[in-house]
Amino acid sequence: MNEPEKETVIAAARAKRRFPDCEVEAAYPIGWPTYDVRLVLTVLAEDDVATVSRFILRLIGLEPMEPAELGRLLGLSDKFVAGAAAELVEKELAIQRPDRHLEITEQGRQALAAGGRSWSPQRKYPHVSFCPLTRRILDIDTNHLLYPDEAGKNGLFVIPASGNKPRLSELPIEDIREYTRDKEGLKPEEITEVAEIRSRETRLRYRNDITVVKLVAPGRSSPTYVAYRGREYLEEQSLALQRLAEESGMNLTPGEFAESISEPWAQSRTTTRDEENLLAAINDADHAVGKVDEDISATQAEQEEAPDGPEKAELAGRLEQLEIDKAEGAHRLAEAERKLAEQTDGATRLIKTEEHRPLLLEAIDKAQSELTLVSAWIGPDAFDRDLCWKLRQAMARGVQVRIAWGLGTRRGPEADRNLTRGEAALRELKRGVSNDLLSNLTVKRTETHEKFIICDDRFCASGSFNWLSYRGDRGELDRGYRRETSFYSERSGDIALWKANAASLFR
Repeated sequence: MNEPEKETVIAAARAKRRFPDCEVEAAYPIGWPTYDVRLVLTVLAEDDVATVSRFILRLIGLEPMEPAELGRLLGLSDKFVAGAAAELVEKELAIQRPDRHLEITEQGRQALAAGGRSWSPQRKYPHVSFCPLTRRILDIDTNHLLYPDEAGKNGLFVIPASGNKPRLSELPIEDIREYTRDKEGLKPEEITEVAEIRSRETRLRYRNDITVVKLVAPGRSSPTYVAYRGREYLEEQSLALQRLAEESGMNLTPGEFAESISEPWAQSRTTTRDEENLLAAINDADHAVGKVDEDISATQAEQEEAPDGPEKAELAGRLEQLEIDKAEGAHRLAEAERKLAEQTDGATRLIKTEEHRPLLLEAIDKAQSELTLVSAWIGPDAFDRDLCWKLRQAMARGVQVRIAWGLGTRRGPEADRNLTRGEAALRELKRGVSNDLLSNLTVKRTETHEKFIICDDRFCASGSFNWLSYRGDRGELDRGYRRETSFYSERSGDIALWKANAASLFR
């Protein structure tokens, strides 16, 4: 398990314990909107007075003197005295009267008492981070913020920014003093004013260290959203998310986690009541095993962090019981699958998460006349070089390849990201296809949430799995593993049904 997956699993487990009446529906890393703000500060900076200037300051501290007289007393040329006098006047440590005499100021006397140190106003231009959702300065390093294109390349779901850029009134000087002391090395007492915000240099960027967990509870129509950074529950950010979801009605869930068919065999024309019951039992057992897997991963991660002692021993005991639960669930799953295979001679079955990718590649390899692929999204992780090569081989065999995709490419906060990723992947596919074979490829962008494949008259599979954007394995490319199921059928009635659905999409 890579680090992003680990953080996601831990956040989901902690959210479940914090909200025991809710079930975790999704957990995913997000791009949190953050303004990188350039400020203009007025700072009283400590400044050492040059040696010559300090001697002159001591003399005029006794009585006002002309530059020429100072030069004779110190044995210096007029040029040296003039430069030192200019420094003292510029720093307001002395004034030059109309009769050309230099006279010490009160600020000059303070500098003498401080051993020649003075303080003068200077401009500083630090960067600070501002959260538009919580309207607060953030104690984070602005160098780690992502630009929008970087967030897209990392596959992050970007939370939409709500609210205007920060105003001066929202940047308390005490907060600025605290922030710049740690990040810029400025002493808090040195900062006297937040003079302005450089508007043209204020940019919306994104954090990538926050995980959002979506929770659902029986009887509640709206979900609960909570935010975590590592193992830390972010209360203010969670409240801001909830307000955003309830008051603004914004979509805060990546399309990959959008609600899908809970019973993928529901539209089958061929399944009997007994088969439906077995499919339901398989589905429930598969998800139960998946839930135990998540609990095991979260407990293992906690065990790694826990100090030796009672807590670690308790976690070890919990792991032992979870492994027993997993073995029992796996046995029930295998038994239900065996009964269904006997009853249907293998013509129908439930496809589990890890089985989708191999089935997709098998469909491409076996297709002889027509291959239909319908997926709500297309992404480079699943639509990779291997898949493109196999599709080109199928077209070269004379197979008519049809691809329908595009949910959310015309609306919503993910629109640009989904469209860019999908079109880039399709361009890569077409780049290796000769012009005479392009007639064997049909691509249709359409607002569909259906996900199914059809291989000739051999078989079809439909359900919640996004065939062309999600790999379904636990490799490094798959950052957010989740349980997905599809209904597989070799029966002609089911194949005809999904061919009719496909015809409506490509019409």
